[in-house]
Amino acid sequence: MKALEHASFPDIGERISALYNGEEDALLLGMLGQEYVIRREGIFLHGQKAPDGHVSVILDYLFSSGTALIARPWRAVGDFKGAPLPDFRKKVELPIAQYAADIVARAASLLPLFDAERAESIISSDMAITVRALPKVSLHVELAQETQDFPAEAWVLFSNNADDFLSVPNLQTLGEIFKDRILSLLRIY
Repeated sequence: MKALEHASFPDIGERISALYNGEEDALLLGMLGQEYVIRREGIFLHGQKAPDGHVSVILDYLFSSGTALIARPWRAVGDFKGAPLPDFRKKVELPIAQYAADIVARAASLLPLFDAERAESIISSDMAITVRALPKVSLHVELAQETQDFPAEAWVLFSNNADDFLSVPNLQTLGEIFKDRILSLLRIY
């Protein structure tokens, strides 16, 4: 956490839309409906050190060059320059697709828990949602329930300039965190 020791929290907070607490010299950052506290000694979730993947995404976001969210046109993870991520479909979209019917049926109670709202579908799917993954990085998720002719499907797209805020590997990690979050909420609610 060397990078945090000398960082200008007020400047970073203003650029990435995180709240700065001057009394505690800490930032409060929302990611997928959860609040993270960023202190000089580390990143915390629910009073505990945040998992490594979450820390990687948040550090990348904090020290990125991005300044403004450009949502559209939405982009697939493979559209961004960088290392190809052939596992994204297997690690993120296919596990979500298995629960497409549950997500659609329980959307009213689930969506607010991970900072999402219904959106207009761009492919005529059963349900589309926009997720505020980070204050300046959004996801667009399309869900199609299983039919007699087709299996359930899920597609996860990123805001147009998500790569201004996260490296391609951290975009994949963010997708995996999103998948874990939505699947854990399905088990709880």
